[in-house]
Amino acid sequence: MPIKYNGRLKRFSFFFVVAIIVIASVPLIGSAIALSTAAMAPAVSANSVSAMPPAGMSGDPIAQPVHMPSDPTQAALVQRGEYLAVAGDCQECHSVPGKPAYSGGQYVGSPVGAVFTPNISPSTQDGIGGWSDAQFWNALHYGIAPGGSLLVFPRYMLPSMPYDATSKLSYQDVMAIKAYLDSIQPADIPSRPGQIPWPFNIRAALLGWRIFFFHIQPIQYDPSWSPSVRNGAFLVQALAHCSDCHTPRNVLFGSEYDKFLGGGHILAQAWYAPNITSQKTGGGVGNWSSADLVQYLSGAGALGTGAPYGPMQQVVDDSLSRLPKSDVQDIANYLQQGTVPQPSPTLQAASTPPRADGAEVYADNCARCHGANGEGVSNNFPNLAGNQSLWDGPANNIIGMVVGGFVPWHPDQSSMPSFRNTLSDDQIAAVANYVRTSWGNQGVADATGGMVADLRSVTDTQTDLSTGNVIATGTQGGNTFAYDDISGTAQIDGKFLNCMIQTHLGSTDPGQAASSIDIGGACADGGGSFIGQAVVNGQTVPVDLRLHDVHAGGHVTALELYGPIAGIDVHERINLVTPADGSPVD
Repeated sequence: MPIKYNGRLKRFSFFFVVAIIVIASVPLIGSAIALSTAAMAPAVSANSVSAMPPAGMSGDPIAQPVHMPSDPTQAALVQRGEYLAVAGDCQECHSVPGKPAYSGGQYVGSPVGAVFTPNISPSTQDGIGGWSDAQFWNALHYGIAPGGSLLVFPRYMLPSMPYDATSKLSYQDVMAIKAYLDSIQPADIPSRPGQIPWPFNIRAALLGWRIFFFHIQPIQYDPSWSPSVRNGAFLVQALAHCSDCHTPRNVLFGSEYDKFLGGGHILAQAWYAPNITSQKTGGGVGNWSSADLVQYLSGAGALGTGAPYGPMQQVVDDSLSRLPKSDVQDIANYLQQGTVPQPSPTLQAASTPPRADGAEVYADNCARCHGANGEGVSNNFPNLAGNQSLWDGPANNIIGMVVGGFVPWHPDQSSMPSFRNTLSDDQIAAVANYVRTSWGNQGVADATGGMVADLRSVTDTQTDLSTGNVIATGTQGGNTFAYDDISGTAQIDGKFLNCMIQTHLGSTDPGQAASSIDIGGACADGGGSFIGQAVVNGQTVPVDLRLHDVHAGGHVTALELYGPIAGIDVHERINLVTPADGSPVD
C-alpha cells in the first residue's frame, strides 16, 4: 500500500501577520467571529462511499465505525458523516503510515515552520473524544479550537485546517461528521507538537489575518444552476476545498477570490495547482470533454489531457474515486458550467536564453518511459504531450517531478526516480522548458537554473522501495541475515527533516527468525529518529528507530534506519540516487 504524498494537507499552509496588526485589529474581534447563517446543502447523492480503493487504484481503506447506533436515524447520521469526511479527504490528512486512521501526525509545510495534523480520533485522552458538539462546530465553522491564547484570545486554528471551506457546511452536516468520527476506533496517540518558532506560534497573532481574509459566507447558488451543478458547487466549495490550492494568494497569503480556481502556488511546496475554471483557451477545463474530466477526477486520467499526480493523485485515490460516480460528474459539471472563466497567468520566458540541450537531456533520461514524443504508456507512465498541468502556469510541477521523483502511478506499475542528485539545476531547467514547449504543449520556456535551485528545498523526494535501491539486514542472537523481499514507499521533505516511510521486509529463508516485518511511521526529532509501528510475524509492536542521513558529494544520498524491533536489530539503507557517488552529471 503506497504512502500518500501528503495528499491534500500539504497543499494548505497557514498565514501569519505581525503582532502590530493584531493590536490594531483587536477592536474588530466581534465582527471576526460574528455568527453567520450556514449554507443549506443541496440534495446530494446517496451517502455511500467505497471503503476500499477501486480496482487498479491506490489508497488506504476508509476507517469504518466500530459501533453503529441501533437507532436508524443516528445510524444514517454516521453514514452521512462518513460520506462527508471522505468527500473532504479528512483521513488522508490526519493519518500517517503505521498508525491508526485519524491519529494525526502528518507533516504540513509552511513558510515559517512545520506543523503536524492533530489526532481527531474519538480518544478522550489524545483526540477529540471529549469535545462537545459546540466545540466541534466552532472548530469547523469558525476555525476556533477549545482553549485560549494570551489569556484573552480564543485559540485560533491554523489555516492548514481548511475552515474557510468547512464554514460553508450546515450545522447538521458538521454534526454528521462528528457522529462518524465518534464511531471509529479511538487512538490514544498524542498529537505531535509543531516546529514553528516564536512569535509565529502565538495563536492570537492570527486575529489580524482572520479579520482581513476569513469571512464566513454561505455558498452562493445561481438560480439557473441545475441540481447537478448545485451539488458540484457544494462538493467543490465546502468539502473538497479545491480553492485552497487552485486559487492564487496575495502577499499576505489571503485567497484572491476574484480569481477563484484560476490556479495558484501551493505555499511551501514546489507544486502549482493549475486553472480549473470553465476557461476554454490558454488553460482551464472548459474545453475538456466531460468524460475526460470525470476520468481525470476519479480514475486513471486520460492520455489526451493528462493524469493526476502529486497531491492531486492522492485526492483522487483517497477521496474522489471513493464517491458515487454521479457526484464526480456533478463536480465536473460545476467546474465546466458554474465557475467564472479565469485566464491563466501570463508568463514571461526566461530573460537569459535557456540551455539548448533540453531535447538531449530528455532523450537520455525520460524518453524510454514517457516516449520519444511524450505520449506516455497507458496505466503506467503519464503522458507529457498534452498534459495541461505541466504547461498551464509556471514550470513548478515538472521541476518538482524531476527533482523529487514519484511513486508508481498505479499499483504494481513503474515509479519515476528522483533526479535531484543526478541532473544539475540547468539541466533540469532545460528539460522542463523542452517538455513545456514541445508536442503542441502551450507552455513558456520560463524555467531557469535559479528557479530549480529555489525549489529543491521545498520538493519532497518520493522513492519506490521495490526497485532494488534498498538493503536491509536483521541481527538476532549473534546471527545476521539479509531481507531479500523488500517493497514500500518513502517520502522525504526537501530539507530532510521530515519523512513518511512504509516498508515491507521479507525473507524467503525458512530458517529466519522473523520472516516478515512491516514498518510504518514518520520522522521525528528533526529527522534524527523514526517513530511508528511494526507488524512482526503478525504481532503489532511500537518502533522507535534511529535515522541517519548519508552524505556524498555534498548531497544526501541515502537514509539509514536502525534499531531493535521485537528483539531483532534491523538495519535498512534506502539509497536515493542511482550513481554510486551521488554527484551531479555535468
